[in-house]
This record gives sequence, C-alpha cells and structure tokens, in this order.
Amino acid sequence: MRGTTMTKDDRASLLRGFSDYIIFQRRLSDKTREVYSSEAARFLDYLAMKGIDVLSSTADDIERYLIERKRTDGIEERTEGRILSSLRSFYLYLISGSMVSDNPASLVEKPKESIHLPRVISEEDVDELLSSFPADDPLSVRDYTLFELIYSSGMRISEAVALDVSSFHPDEGTIAVIGKRDKERLVFIGDVAKDALSVYLSSIRPKLLSGHRSEKALFLNRRGGRLTRQAAHKRFHQAAGKLGIDATIHTLRHSFATHMIEHGADIRSVQEMLGHSDVRTTQIYTHLNTGSILAFFDKYSPLSDPDWQE
Repeated sequence: MRGTTMTKDDRASLLRGFSDYIIFQRRLSDKTREVYSSEAARFLDYLAMKGIDVLSSTADDIERYLIERKRTDGIEERTEGRILSSLRSFYLYLISGSMVSDNPASLVEKPKESIHLPRVISEEDVDELLSSFPADDPLSVRDYTLFELIYSSGMRISEAVALDVSSFHPDEGTIAVIGKRDKERLVFIGDVAKDALSVYLSSIRPKLLSGHRSEKALFLNRRGGRLTRQAAHKRFHQAAGKLGIDATIHTLRHSFATHMIEHGADIRSVQEMLGHSDVRTTQIYTHLNTGSILAFFDKYSPLSDPDWQE
C-alpha cells in the first residue's frame, strides 16, 4: 500500500468536478458523462480498497484494475476500451487541475477488439418474411412497407420511424434521412419499395390517420400518431417468429449491406447508403462475404478442377 486514500467528501467533490469537466470543457454528451463518471467512481473504489491514493497511481495500477475487472465482471475488449477511455479523460481532468503531472492511462495500450460479425439472413429468408404480411390488413401493409423500405435502403429503424411524409420524393425515388449526429443524406430506394410506399400513402396511411390530420409522420400507429421504434420491433419479432426466422429489424440493414456487396456493389457506395462516417465500419460486411468468394474460387480456380495436374 502507498499514499493516503481520500475521504468520502473528497471523492464526491472529485467526481463532481470530473462530471463538470466532461460537460463544460470536453463538451461530451450526457450519456458519455454518465459512463465516464461511473467508470471513474469504480476505479476510485478499487484504489481505496487497495489503499492507493489516486494522485500517486500508476499505469501498473490501471493494468491490475483491468485484470480484476476481467476476472470479476468478464469484460470484453470493447468494454475494456471504454474503461480506458474513461480513465484517460479522468487523468486529463486531474492534470487540468494541477493534481497530477502525467496521464498513466495513456501508457496502457487499448485492446484490439475482435471482429463481431453481424447477423445476416439469406435473400430467400428476406423474401419469405416480406411475403408473409396480409394485404387485407392496414397495419400489416404498413409493416410490410416499413420493412421493405429498410431492406431496400439499409436505413436504421430509428431513421425510418423518424421519417415524415415530406421526406419521400417519389419522382426521384429518394428519401431524405436524418442519421446520427443529425446528418442528412439522400437514400435511393428500389422500385419495389417505391411502389409499396406509393400504395401505403394513397390507401393505408389515410385510414390510420384518423383524426390526426396534422400528423407529419410517414409511418403511423393504429391511433394515428407516429409509430415508435419499440412497436416496430415488436411487430417484426412477431412476424419473424411465426416463420422461425432468427432475425431482428437491424438484421435487415445488415442483410441489405451484405447482399449489395455480394451482387458487386463497391464498399464506398454501401458506406454512403448506410450513412457510415468511416469506411472501416462498412468493411465488416466484406468479412461476411467469404461464401461468395469461395464459390467464385471453386468455379474458376484450376485448383478446384480434379482434372487439373500440376
């Protein structure tokens, strides 16, 4: 043990100061503030348990803390990276207040995250799913239109339910989508989705609108208000469950991207359609495309020809 541990009042004051630092100096979001403050508090608890003063803590202390978190909480690489980001910001706060002179968390290397491949369903499963909605039920037609749109464009469910009627430009076959960080992009949709939207707008939405004549939302619930993301998830889960298809709405977005690449779309185009700010995020779908690569190899490689001799 070394140093002197702080009192509860000192600890509370330090965490309050860190919280203000995150918001007013780093200008990070409230969600980030909650995460960073929580992680800093847990780290201070650990140091107190070990009898270590945070002002004299070292990179070795941080590494031992991470080992402890892996042992007790079973954290993965992504969580470990988040903890390190939190502690790096925490030490920057201590430096800004002249409480410490360096940042030991910056000496601890972030773990390389393993690739988590998103779930994808086949084109056949997508067709079966989208063909399962009855055409004589307004809510089912709405659901079909929503899910067809997501698969046709790759937009997120949060983006889809946030659409207004004015977002759709039928003459151009485009939809103006507000993505993350309020960034707008124009999304092109296929003819099937375009036709589905036209039918929905002319025949289904007026029935759902009820007395809410001023409602701007494109997709409406049974009471005429904007459809929520939670309600859409529930409807999709019910439809997929009946068919025994293991998928979520987000699976449609992943499947769209994967199927586009399988059919020859370049990764930059897919990046734009998905609204990814970094192409490295889109590159995950190239890892999912190994099946078509192997099929190409089997078809054209001389190594796959039993009559080929070296």
